[in-house]
Amino acid sequence: MKDLTLTDAAPASAETGCGCGGCGCGNGVQEPTQDAAGAVVAQYTVSGMTCGHCVKAVTEEVSAIPGVTGVTVDLASGSLTITSDAPVDFDRVVEAVGEAGDYTVD
Repeated sequence: MKDLTLTDAAPASAETGCGCGGCGCGNGVQEPTQDAAGAVVAQYTVSGMTCGHCVKAVTEEVSAIPGVTGVTVDLASGSLTITSDAPVDFDRVVEAVGEAGDYTVD
Protein backbone atom coordinates (compact mmCIF):
# COMPACT_ATOMS: atom_id res chain seq x y z
CA MET A 1 0.00 0.00 0.00
CA LYS A 2 1.32 3.46 -0.84
CA ASP A 3 2.03 6.19 1.68
CA LEU A 4 -0.81 8.62 2.29
CA THR A 5 -0.53 12.21 1.23
CA LEU A 6 -2.87 15.07 1.92
CA THR A 7 -4.55 14.57 -1.45
CA ASP A 8 -5.14 10.88 -0.64
CA ALA A 9 -6.80 11.75 2.67
CA ALA A 10 -9.11 14.52 1.51
CA PRO A 11 -9.24 17.46 -0.88
CA ALA A 12 -6.99 20.26 0.31
CA SER A 13 -9.67 22.91 0.26
CA ALA A 14 -11.12 25.15 2.95
CA GLU A 15 -14.50 24.83 1.25
CA THR A 16 -14.66 21.07 1.77
CA GLY A 17 -14.27 21.13 5.55
CA CYS A 18 -12.05 18.09 5.10
CA GLY A 19 -10.79 17.93 8.66
CA CYS A 20 -7.18 17.27 7.78
CA GLY A 21 -5.74 20.29 9.56
CA GLY A 22 -3.43 20.98 6.61
CA CYS A 23 -5.69 22.93 4.29
CA GLY A 24 -6.61 25.87 6.47
CA CYS A 25 -10.17 24.69 7.07
CA GLY A 26 -9.77 25.30 10.80
CA ASN A 27 -10.94 21.90 11.97
CA GLY A 28 -7.62 21.29 13.73
CA VAL A 29 -7.69 17.57 12.97
CA GLN A 30 -4.43 15.87 12.07
CA GLU A 31 -3.87 14.31 8.67
CA PRO A 32 -4.39 10.53 8.75
CA THR A 33 -1.29 8.33 8.83
CA GLN A 34 -0.61 4.68 8.02
CA ASP A 35 0.43 2.08 10.58
CA ALA A 36 2.95 -0.69 9.89
CA ALA A 37 0.18 -2.99 8.62
CA GLY A 38 -1.02 -0.40 6.10
CA ALA A 39 -4.18 0.64 7.97
CA VAL A 40 -5.18 4.31 8.07
CA VAL A 41 -5.01 5.88 11.54
CA ALA A 42 -6.71 9.21 12.28
CA GLN A 43 -6.89 11.08 15.58
CA TYR A 44 -9.50 13.54 16.77
CA THR A 45 -10.53 15.22 20.02
CA VAL A 46 -14.09 14.79 21.28
CA SER A 47 -15.56 17.34 23.70
CA GLY A 48 -18.47 16.78 26.05
CA MET A 49 -17.76 13.23 27.26
CA THR A 50 -18.07 12.87 31.03
CA CYS A 51 -18.27 9.14 31.83
CA GLY A 52 -17.76 5.59 30.67
CA HIS A 53 -21.19 5.56 29.06
CA CYS A 54 -20.09 8.44 26.83
CA VAL A 55 -16.99 6.50 25.78
CA LYS A 56 -19.08 3.42 25.02
CA ALA A 57 -21.61 5.40 22.96
CA VAL A 58 -18.94 7.16 20.89
CA THR A 59 -17.07 3.89 20.38
CA GLU A 60 -20.21 2.09 19.17
CA GLU A 61 -21.32 4.82 16.76
CA VAL A 62 -17.88 5.40 15.24
CA SER A 63 -17.30 1.62 14.96
CA ALA A 64 -20.41 1.41 12.78
CA ILE A 65 -18.89 3.63 10.06
CA PRO A 66 -18.15 1.44 7.01
CA GLY A 67 -14.45 0.64 6.72
CA VAL A 68 -13.63 1.36 10.37
CA THR A 69 -11.67 -1.52 11.86
CA GLY A 70 -10.81 -0.10 15.29
CA VAL A 71 -11.82 2.70 17.66
CA THR A 72 -10.07 3.85 20.83
CA VAL A 73 -11.58 6.57 23.02
CA ASP A 74 -9.82 8.07 26.03
CA LEU A 75 -12.16 9.85 28.44
CA ALA A 76 -9.48 11.86 30.26
CA SER A 77 -7.99 13.46 27.15
CA GLY A 78 -11.02 13.24 24.85
CA SER A 79 -8.82 11.48 22.30
CA LEU A 80 -10.57 9.49 19.57
CA THR A 81 -8.36 7.26 17.43
CA ILE A 82 -9.89 5.58 14.39
CA THR A 83 -8.22 2.78 12.44
CA SER A 84 -9.72 2.04 9.03
CA ASP A 85 -9.14 0.45 5.66
CA ALA A 86 -9.24 3.86 3.93
CA PRO A 87 -9.53 7.48 5.08
CA VAL A 88 -12.89 8.19 6.73
CA ASP A 89 -14.70 11.40 5.75
CA PHE A 90 -14.48 13.97 8.56
CA ASP A 91 -18.18 14.83 8.24
CA ARG A 92 -19.05 11.15 8.74
CA VAL A 93 -17.01 11.11 11.97
CA VAL A 94 -18.76 14.26 13.18
CA GLU A 95 -22.14 12.72 12.35
CA ALA A 96 -21.37 9.49 14.22
CA VAL A 97 -20.10 11.32 17.29
CA GLY A 98 -23.23 13.49 17.25
CA GLU A 99 -25.41 10.37 17.07
CA ALA A 100 -23.69 9.09 20.21
CA GLY A 101 -24.78 12.11 22.26
CA ASP A 102 -24.22 15.80 22.82
CA TYR A 103 -20.53 15.68 21.86
CA THR A 104 -18.48 17.61 19.36
CA VAL A 105 -15.34 16.82 17.38
CA ASP A 106 -12.76 19.55 17.79
